[in-house]
Amino acid sequence: MALGPGVTAEATHWLYDRGVRVMGIDAWGWDAPLWMQAEEAKRRSEPGIFWAAHQAGLAYSQIERLFNLGELPPTGFTVACFPLKVVGGSAGPTRAVAILDG
Repeated sequence: MALGPGVTAEATHWLYDRGVRVMGIDAWGWDAPLWMQAEEAKRRSEPGIFWAAHQAGLAYSQIERLFNLGELPPTGFTVACFPLKVVGGSAGPTRAVAILDG
């Protein structure tokens, strides 16, 4: 069973409103896993909006499944991404690297 914190649409908007245009997470997906979204919809007796953060209507990029984030300093680095273009796709794999200052 996939677990992950998920980022809400509200949190995505909050980051975007502060100038963040590339957002990354070390979980399997940006939103909570589908089973957790379905449980929340059932708990509220509402149909729910699945993948709400993906559908936030913002011009931003998200990177999922990052790793070794604990090896980075709190500040002093730049992130560079080298995506693989997928013709006709809305997503694809990327090589994300941190370039340390100094």
